[in-house]
Amino acid sequence: MAEQPESTPSTRQERGERRRGYRRRTAVIAAVVAALVAVATGGVWWAVSDDGQGTAVDPGTYVDPSDIERSTSPSATSSSSSRSSSSSASSSSPSSSSATSSSGSAAPAGSAPDGQPTRVQVTSGGLDVIDASLQATYLDAQNVLAPPFGVAGWYAEEGWPKPGHQGSSILVGHINQGGEPDVFWNLPQVKVGDVVTVTYGSGSTVKFKITRSEAASKAAVPQDDSIWDHDAAQPQLRLITCDPTTPLEGGHYEGNWVVWADEMVA
Repeated sequence: MAEQPESTPSTRQERGERRRGYRRRTAVIAAVVAALVAVATGGVWWAVSDDGQGTAVDPGTYVDPSDIERSTSPSATSSSSSRSSSSSASSSSPSSSSATSSSGSAAPAGSAPDGQPTRVQVTSGGLDVIDASLQATYLDAQNVLAPPFGVAGWYAEEGWPKPGHQGSSILVGHINQGGEPDVFWNLPQVKVGDVVTVTYGSGSTVKFKITRSEAASKAAVPQDDSIWDHDAAQPQLRLITCDPTTPLEGGHYEGNWVVWADEMVA
């Protein structure tokens, strides 16, 4: 469990100690990436297809998000369902959020949106490259952050912000499943300057501009403070998936893809 908020401002040393604590927690990601296995009943995030053979579509090939199979099974829930019934109750179903227009009202400048994030969209060059439902996702009993196939997860452990709140919010999703593209398939194709829109159940939206998008080694990701900057001064967003251009080793990709984005303030 994350440390409780302090009543007095923390020192740089105390913040560093807390960050190291968070890094120890997120160090499980290194193990996850090193042993990515996807099974039919629920994959591990950053996982490859459940047949261990990669994807029939060539990496870098654009796939319309509407052609990507979405999770609609009630049993396809993350560990968040057992951790917080209120989070799952306030989140819309994948089918309903996908049908929601992206033209919701933007949260007032300088204010964090209320409720729970339910959808993430990314546009690039006039194309929708990502359009996925969001649900709260926690570390499970094996310390794995594992959203179901067909949806993206926002890291909802205590101490980690929701999109649009102060600090770096983490979104994770699968690159593929069963030999077919999954919700973050197009993530490596985004460009600096593209816009990420996160929609909340209330209809409020918060937008982020991508500042960086690149491959990262599985060893480097959990050690990169620019990703796990939970106490950053401004709202930030990080999106993480597998890098499908890297070799398959033991049924999993050897690399990851990370996108950095900063909140857009009107």
